[in-house]
Amino acid sequence: MIIYLENSTEITTNIINTINEIFANLFSSIDNSLYEILDNLVFINSEVLTDKYFYKIFGTTSNNGILLIANSLLIGFILYYSIKLMMSNFTYQRTENPLQFIFKCIIFGICMNSSFFIVEQIIDLNFNVCSIIKNLGEDMFRKKYLFYRIDK
Repeated sequence: MIIYLENSTEITTNIINTINEIFANLFSSIDNSLYEILDNLVFINSEVLTDKYFYKIFGTTSNNGILLIANSLLIGFILYYSIKLMMSNFTYQRTENPLQFIFKCIIFGICMNSSFFIVEQIIDLNFNVCSIIKNLGEDMFRKKYLFYRIDK
């Protein structure tokens, strides 16, 4: 019985060590490829937005792409509110103040139609901050400052 327990503990120890080794090799290979992907994702600039597929999906003007759908929904909300406002006189239900609703629609319309510009500026700001950090690291440590070199 004691011999059997010693053999079973050796077998389980071998199995656990093998599984740990497999996972260590797997995660180290993922880490190496993940660092390069992080470099590509973090150090991007607004040139990413010039892709032709992005233009088709997002839309360059308010007459195509997602912006057309968003503007159509905004017009639909305006029509819904105007009908609701007219019907509130008959049903005596309170509705939102028309000036507040118009102000909200104007703000949302401006944000939606200038969203490409806003996203472009956010990406440029991110690129500038990352470039500053990267250049500071290169100046201070005299070597490239990238994710795949952090642990070295």
